Amino acid sequence: MGAGALLRRGEEALPTAASLGAPAPGSTARAPFDDVPADDPAADAIRWADETGVQPALSPAEYSPRGTVTRADVALALHRLAGAPPVDVDAAPVLLADLGEDPDQVAALLWLHGRGALWGDAELRVHPEGPATRDCTASMLTGLVRPALAGRGVTWDASAEASVPQAEDPGSAVADVAWLEAAGIAPASLSLADWSGEDAVTRAELALSLHRADTVITEALGADD
Repeated sequence: MGAGALLRRGEEALPTAASLGAPAPGSTARAPFDDVPADDPAADAIRWADETGVQPALSPAEYSPRGTVTRADVALALHRLAGAPPVDVDAAPVLLADLGEDPDQVAALLWLHGRGALWGDAELRVHPEGPATRDCTASMLTGLVRPALAGRGVTWDASAEASVPQAEDPGSAVADVAWLEAAGIAPASLSLADWSGEDAVTRAELALSLHRADTVITEALGADD
């Protein structure tokens, strides 16, 4: 079982990120993008994200690793990580008020909502075009990956979470970040040591997080293959 199959949990099997010929860590399958040096810590993750289609480059030469992402961008990437499972939009109850017009975006947002990884505000809005903060991204990633792994009996020591101080902001995702760190998914730039939940997430940080998630899931479930 690979990452996509686990995240879909019982849905129709589709090609997933791990099955699309992604380069192995350290791969030199092709030259890096003009704005991604070969020695960039995120280079392998960026190649993987582009080649699997989880987060494609902006052009053949440009990835824009420092560009920030929106909430819709994160939803699209997570949906693609799972193999972009289809969503019957017409049959789905309209529980969110601002899904947008792009069919891929609508499907991704609805699918994540159905998985309990995305929730609307008091007005049933998810603000897809709003910036994806660190808190938002950590919550969405944890909300999708953690229960899927737990359902297969794969967990990590929660003692790290117990030491996390109570956040002043009720919307803070520090507990989610603690779990991502324990699981080996959170990159160094998104660690609790220097956490600022309202900071925007970059394309490179999202690529790193999703690449690590794909690797962690695949390794954790290797015995089931």
